Formats: sequence, C-alpha cells, structure tokens
Amino acid sequence: MHKLGVFLENDTDFHDEVPFRYDNVYSREQTTGPERLVIAPREAHIDILIDLAATWQSDYWLLYILLVSRCGKEPSRYQSPAELDFEKLKEFLTEFGSFLSTDGRHHFWIGSTQNEGMLIYDQHDVIYAYGNLDEYEARLVRRGLTIGEVSFPAPHLHCYNQENDEHEIGLLNYFDWMQSPLQDGDEY
Repeated sequence: MHKLGVFLENDTDFHDEVPFRYDNVYSREQTTGPERLVIAPREAHIDILIDLAATWQSDYWLLYILLVSRCGKEPSRYQSPAELDFEKLKEFLTEFGSFLSTDGRHHFWIGSTQNEGMLIYDQHDVIYAYGNLDEYEARLVRRGLTIGEVSFPAPHLHCYNQENDEHEIGLLNYFDWMQSPLQDGDEY
C-alpha cells in the first residue's frame, strides 16, 4: 500500500499505477509567515515525525484532517481533546503510523503546546516543519536527507486503501476528538 501514486504508460496505452517516492530531500521555504522546511523523505515518515517532535521538550496536541472517508465519517478536522506527553505521542504514532503513511485520505498535524513547533504530514507524503529549523536540518542530515527541490508529481493520485478502513475507524475512536468543519486550504 502507498499514499501517493503516479501513472506510467505501458506498451498497450494502458496506464499502470505505481507508488511515488521522493528523492530523500528537503528544502527551506519562506511562507507569508515563518520560514519552514519542506521534507520529502523516501521512507520512514513516522520516524522522522517522532525525531523532530522530540526536540520540543513539551506536551503535544494533534490535529487529524479527514478529507475523504471510505467509512461514512464526516470529512472534518479532528483535534485531540487533551495534551499528550511524548510517550503518548509515540504510542499513538506506533498504533496509527502505518495508516498515516499508507493512505492519502488525510493530513496529520503535531503541535507543541509551549513553543512554535509544528509538523504537518500532508496527503502528498511530505512533511512541513515549523520551529527550530537548524535543529531539524541537523537531524535530517543525520538520517541521510540532502537539500534539494521538492515538487509534487503531476499528475498524481491519492490512494484510499480499503485495507486501511478499520484504521480510520480506530483512529477516530481513539480519542473523544473535538470536531470542526474543514477550513479553506485543507483540500488542495
């Protein structure tokens, strides 16, 4: 299973869908607000999230943005109802990491309750990192990522894998999430 796919033409003019993998790169990007890192790893997205979030030394909040449900759930923003310590964050990511990294029906955010740290793992299989960019870069380099251009393949498709349906239900039942409507910019 994979989160993001591309089509390849074959000899019979049919298109074969295959997983898309980035080149293990990251770049700095200036937004209309703070500067951020755009991280496009080939693999181990959840390990990277844990590694970067560990730098904050704070409690955490989570935001799960369900864009497409295969289970009849309402596309919405689902925010964790309480602060989580680092062990609870790792427990959650251990339980749902495979789902988050093999399905394109969602975005997932981790935020610090005490500083500007925020990680956004989006449906295009990239991570946007806000906070101590120098520290993040040092950790990414240790993991073998290099500076490079990050661009989404075009055209591409988001995979909503039936095998993950039980995980969608499990994740939405994990907390008594605070639900709110999708916001402009959630779907792009």
